[in-house]
Amino acid sequence: MESVNKRVITISLILALFTTAMVFLYIKSATVKTDVAEYIDVYIASKTLPEKHEITAADIKKSRVTKEYLNPDAVLVEADIIGKRLKDSVIEGEQILRSRLVQENNYTLAYKIPEGMRAISVNVNEQVEVANLIRPGDFVDIIAIFPMETLEQGENKIIELPKSETVIQNIQVLALGQDMVITEGKDMELPKTVTLSVSPKDAEKLTFVSEFASIRMTLRAVGDEKVITDNGVIKDDVVSDKGVIVVPK
Repeated sequence: MESVNKRVITISLILALFTTAMVFLYIKSATVKTDVAEYIDVYIASKTLPEKHEITAADIKKSRVTKEYLNPDAVLVEADIIGKRLKDSVIEGEQILRSRLVQENNYTLAYKIPEGMRAISVNVNEQVEVANLIRPGDFVDIIAIFPMETLEQGENKIIELPKSETVIQNIQVLALGQDMVITEGKDMELPKTVTLSVSPKDAEKLTFVSEFASIRMTLRAVGDEKVITDNGVIKDDVVSDKGVIVVPK
């Protein structure tokens, strides 16, 4: 009888050890699974975003995903997303990928035009372009110089004297020739054209004066956004009539 009891005790101990080992292995396995299911914060689109859209803070939100569902190309830093533009559309809930963002050094001119504005180019020479000292990002005014015109109106002859007038003010320079960015230290050749950012109405004005008048650009000081009211200048505004002699016909 004593032998039977010893056998029962031995079997119980073996079963207890086995059970303990199984519990230990289960806990260890669960811990490993927990480690594998590590969560990472990633940024996703809070709504569907169109192609070429400039991303704002309201366009994205943070989401937690496991490594298994993290796209290797996902951008994990918010500052690397805000202000960037999209190469193509991104649907709501989609992770923001680095390959879908347009890097600033790859921006074409269309990306640099402010909303509601138009880009228009004008031919220039050294005199028009302020001795080749204007740079992309600067702001300029446009002065138009109109020649004298003689018009017939019924029995009357109307003479319009030569006149210069500031016709457009405070417009941004987008590019000089093909250059939208000027590399420091690079020799800058005189461009043949300057591309400006203007409103649709100012685009019409600039087209008109480029065709029917000669133009000059005046460079604005940094931060000067003041718009003046001016009726232009004719010869009498520049010089007096001193030295003028009237001779009868």
